Amino acid sequence: MSTEPTEQSSITEIAVQQLNLSYSPEQDRLLLKVGLSDETEILLWLTQRIARMIWQLLSTESHLPNVVANQTAQSNLPPTQVVQQFEQEIQAVKTLQKLDFSTAYQPRKEALHPGGMLIKEVHLVKVHATGQQAMEMQSVDGFNMRLNLTQETILAICNMLQLSVKEASWQLNNVPVQAATASTLMLPDTKQVLH
Repeated sequence: MSTEPTEQSSITEIAVQQLNLSYSPEQDRLLLKVGLSDETEILLWLTQRIARMIWQLLSTESHLPNVVANQTAQSNLPPTQVVQQFEQEIQAVKTLQKLDFSTAYQPRKEALHPGGMLIKEVHLVKVHATGQQAMEMQSVDGFNMRLNLTQETILAICNMLQLSVKEASWQLNNVPVQAATASTLMLPDTKQVLH
């Protein structure tokens, strides 16, 4: 996770330890809490429009069964591509099942922006050094955040989006979401917690 005001040129790399996505009925927004390794957290408010943007950017990368089923139903794919999608779907389900969704989010001692930041733009970018994808988010007050993405992170965000959007009675891509049953994520190899 990187944060920077747009007027600065340096980027600070801080490891993400936990993610928490929840719906706030009072705000009619989602609150993404990012727990960082330096014992701080970043609070990001996501509107329905931004939640849809994140879903559109990440859902095809997740290879979750309901996403693949919707894509396959809308197009006539050759059998080889259907088999490939099915194999990716199986791998996504296996990866999701290996993730530990039982650890609760641990609030940090300090929030970098108390009250949170309202996100106005979201983009996927390639990190040149690693070739890995990252999600860049820009707040209305000029801060940019970059969340480096792994397959586990993509699955976790998509899973949390499905749960939170269902709670909010929102829809993604104008199709009702069938939510998974998990809400907390513990990555087994890295010991990072995404909630």
